[in-house]
Amino acid sequence: MGGLSRKFVKVNELRDSGIDPIILDAGDLFFTTPKLSDKNRESEFYRAGVILDGYEKIGCDAINVGHYELAAGLAFLKKMDNECDIPFISANLRDATTGKLLFDPYLIIERLDLKIGIVGVTDMKPDTMDAVSADDYITAGNMVVDKIKNEVDLIAVLVNIERGAQQTLPNTFTDADFIYTSGGTHLTRPTNPQKDGGPYLYSFGKQGKYMSIITALIQNAEKEIVDVSGYENKIKSVNRRLQRLQKKDPDKSLEEIYAKQANVLKLIEQYREDLTKSEQAIASAVNTLKFEMLPLDRKIKDDDEMLAFVDKSLATCNSLNKEQPKRGKPHKHKSRHRHGKK
Repeated sequence: MGGLSRKFVKVNELRDSGIDPIILDAGDLFFTTPKLSDKNRESEFYRAGVILDGYEKIGCDAINVGHYELAAGLAFLKKMDNECDIPFISANLRDATTGKLLFDPYLIIERLDLKIGIVGVTDMKPDTMDAVSADDYITAGNMVVDKIKNEVDLIAVLVNIERGAQQTLPNTFTDADFIYTSGGTHLTRPTNPQKDGGPYLYSFGKQGKYMSIITALIQNAEKEIVDVSGYENKIKSVNRRLQRLQKKDPDKSLEEIYAKQANVLKLIEQYREDLTKSEQAIASAVNTLKFEMLPLDRKIKDDDEMLAFVDKSLATCNSLNKEQPKRGKPHKHKSRHRHGKK
């Protein structure tokens, strides 16, 4: 919850610059824990409502229903859905009594003459939740992707799944363009390798400590999307390595410096091939994608109104939580140990 104010600021900066972003959540948004008890239930229920209020202020476009959203039971989930303007989606969760899908399986969003299909699935329904049944998430997700792929220009699949299975998803939802995951703590970085041509897979860590921004420039929806951020990072990395090798003698060519070291010359050749390949990939790309990861730290100025909303909400959460840890006798510390940076 603490990152809401800074996320609000960054999203507004994008809008002020003329960008109308699509904001999605892949699931596990509601609570701090999937295990609710009489001691923390009131606090966690309040927190879920506050988070949804904050996401409405930010302008979230869709929320995939995941493990944490199901943790409080179907009645609470439907109550949150009814009270919230943000669409909840799920292609594989059904009412166990009626057999009907609980939510719309997908959403189509239009931005700048592009139609983007958003599909949601989960593989983490609690076993104890008898009121809800879950279809196989792979079958259900691919059925929806196949249904809408000729109606839209791009498809994003939101997948709530344990981390161990996340890396297989590009080979699971092959007709998707983007796959966003929740259910693990892994954080995708711009340097992480991606499948050529997609689908591009992203995981966003935990607790909202980072804001990940994926910027796609689409000039021809029939052409593949090229992740230029990966190639740009490759160019920077190769240039740094070549510069380190050059430091041995700035006045000579690398071939002269390492004339007697065949292994180094072979490495230099490979670096130059990688450099050429990356530069050509960027130059020939029709549709491009850039991935940035922004830490929501104190370098981002808080929005005063949103910060006040968050602070008040956190104070209320703490007052409602009956599961506060017991405090022992205070230890004596020097003041410099009590005011460290967070």
